[in-house]
Amino acid sequence: LRTSAAADPQWIAVFGRGTESDETDIIRLGYRHPLKENGAWWKPSHVQFGAGSWHVPDVRGTTRRLDLNVSAIWRGDKSWGYWEAGFGGYLLSKTINNDENRLPSAFEFGSHIGAGLRLAKNHTLGVAIQHLSNAGIKQPNGGIDLVLLQYTLAR
Repeated sequence: LRTSAAADPQWIAVFGRGTESDETDIIRLGYRHPLKENGAWWKPSHVQFGAGSWHVPDVRGTTRRLDLNVSAIWRGDKSWGYWEAGFGGYLLSKTINNDENRLPSAFEFGSHIGAGLRLAKNHTLGVAIQHLSNAGIKQPNGGIDLVLLQYTLAR
């Protein structure tokens, strides 16, 4: 059962760091549009559109990458906070190649799971773990794991 916060549009700000490299940082902004509830547990609650900026080491030195992304989000809002999971596509402005991570294609799939606490009626703060990889489209497919801090404002 969704609460009113889950049925509302949401704006998110995400700060992330690579788990294998403390030199990999990500900032993302996104908008989540609520989907019509039909009672099916497997149907996502939101579709998320976002854009991000990466500061990531590369064999040619530390460089900036940009991403555009769209994800299906399953979010359960509770009185104490929320839980969520998501899966979607990410289009990177450039591939990533360093000692810790290899993302040899510009198109990546991303999945995440997380939870957070309610700060006020329409404000939550949470953490999540995310994995991005190309699902074997191009080798080597090392992927990247991220720890995310997420602020959500429901309107």
